[in-house]
Amino acid sequence: MYKRTYYISVLVVAFGSSFSFYSYDVVNPAQNIVMSWLNDTYRARGQPKSASELDFVWSVVVSSIAVGAICGALSTKPLAEKLGRRNALIANGMLNVFGALLELFSKMLASPELLIFGRMVLGATMGLSSGLAPMYLMEITPMKSRGAAATCHMIVVAFADWFSLFLSLPEVLGDAQNWPVAFAFSGLPAFILCCVLPFCPESPKFTLLSRRDRVGTLDTLARLVNVHEGQTMFEALQREGQSTQTLTVADGNSDQQPGTMSAASICRLFRSTELRMAFLISMWVMVAQQMTGCAAVFAYSTDMFLNAGLEPSIARYSTLAIGIMYFLFACSSVFFIERKGRRALSLFQLTLVTISLSFMSFFSWIQASSGSKIASYGSIVALLVYMCGYGIGSPIPWMIASEIFPTKYRASAVTVAITIAWTLAFVISLAYLPFRGAVGVPMSYLPFILFSAFSVGFVYFLLPETKNRHTDEIAEDIQTRSNNLRRHSLNILPSAHSVPSTLGISPSMEVLAISANQRQRLLAHRSSFAGTSAMSSARSGKYASLAFTPPEERGGLWERVRMYPQRQKRDRSSTEGGQENGNGGTNL
Repeated sequence: MYKRTYYISVLVVAFGSSFSFYSYDVVNPAQNIVMSWLNDTYRARGQPKSASELDFVWSVVVSSIAVGAICGALSTKPLAEKLGRRNALIANGMLNVFGALLELFSKMLASPELLIFGRMVLGATMGLSSGLAPMYLMEITPMKSRGAAATCHMIVVAFADWFSLFLSLPEVLGDAQNWPVAFAFSGLPAFILCCVLPFCPESPKFTLLSRRDRVGTLDTLARLVNVHEGQTMFEALQREGQSTQTLTVADGNSDQQPGTMSAASICRLFRSTELRMAFLISMWVMVAQQMTGCAAVFAYSTDMFLNAGLEPSIARYSTLAIGIMYFLFACSSVFFIERKGRRALSLFQLTLVTISLSFMSFFSWIQASSGSKIASYGSIVALLVYMCGYGIGSPIPWMIASEIFPTKYRASAVTVAITIAWTLAFVISLAYLPFRGAVGVPMSYLPFILFSAFSVGFVYFLLPETKNRHTDEIAEDIQTRSNNLRRHSLNILPSAHSVPSTLGISPSMEVLAISANQRQRLLAHRSSFAGTSAMSSARSGKYASLAFTPPEERGGLWERVRMYPQRQKRDRSSTEGGQENGNGGTNL
């Protein structure tokens, strides 16, 4: 079904672009070695630093990569639109090579500033890879396998994380002489990407829906998959283009060409009623993953183990162990994500992370209170379980924005999602240590526990399943879930038993706004009740007219809903009075 070009494209993008995350954790085991070099460099300049000043310089070195990642994430949309997915990945690879060279020569030139700037450049490549790599992988893959393709990105990210922890050990390349080589290693796969990816095809979605090149799209699909699969993908792309055109007209942008991503702005994600809930869901899923505390775990896992009472050597190898665990369970997510679905796996991840963080806080409290060695090893087990849960669901937030939005809005949504992710990573990695010093180790996990527990409920009620579903189907599911949640949360609405209805449906549904298709079906159903009494029809007409009025024409909807109990009470009083006077009134 898949051709050789497809496998080469996936392999090159995964290991050439996604591997840039190697630079995030490479500083962890080599911290003492690099800080010693920083101290010697400033002394040689005649600018000796105190211990607190040296800690601040190291914090800048570590967090500078997140600053660069934010800048890279903000550049995802313009690069993806103007250059295309493939060419943007090539430009990102060149930037990665440049940043790696800065890291390599920083020690030779005795320049901490060059080290910081190099990490900022590498951070920019990470931010770009966060959006571009899964976007490209999913767009060249048929719908039934796109989840597995996007998971390849997170598998390589997990492998890069583990490999960086291994390569920067003092026993490997993290010693005083070779640490620049360990820091610059990510430039090698990026260089290979720059050499090979120009011969790979562009994304067929970008070619058809943005460039409007039908012939080029068919040629691209012929290079990637067989004829039958290519025809299926082409028809799906055409349907998506038509859906995007309909959405453009609904938003008041009928003058725009269908599928042109230049018409999609980030502001429209907030303004459009059709996109707002999808935007909220995609952003919250990304925020939920970051608020599990993954940035703090990746940046300070060795320090966490030291605070749990472990020896430095055991702490370093425990950090390596959680990196391996992350990689193994990220690999297993390839099999689960297409069998169990995105929603179930996200719920499993957040639940397991919440439980493991709770045990981590509990064991830290016991260790701080009694110095128990068993509690120290319990912390290792809890953090390993945390990494199992995080790894198995780690690809999902990076996939959601690419799956629930049409191509027209995909680049904007991915840009915002990645920017939020890296902003939170920067804030958490920068604020965790001061926060821990203020509240203590056991309480430092509490914000992550509470937020993860809340996110379980959010995902359960609002996140739709996106596996093997088209964008329009997902959008309809999102609208249904949103309406259901809103209906159950509106306590001001009367109970279903107290509202008269001739439609054969729940009266609370009549009060709420419904879709055009539902409105047509209900109108047809309503005609079967033509024999209803005049009084019943008159009374139910008040509620039916409210249901069948389009949202844009319902000027006083909430005022009518608010006044409904008073109207109901008044009608009931009139009916009871008519019965007492013998007027033959009917108590409905």
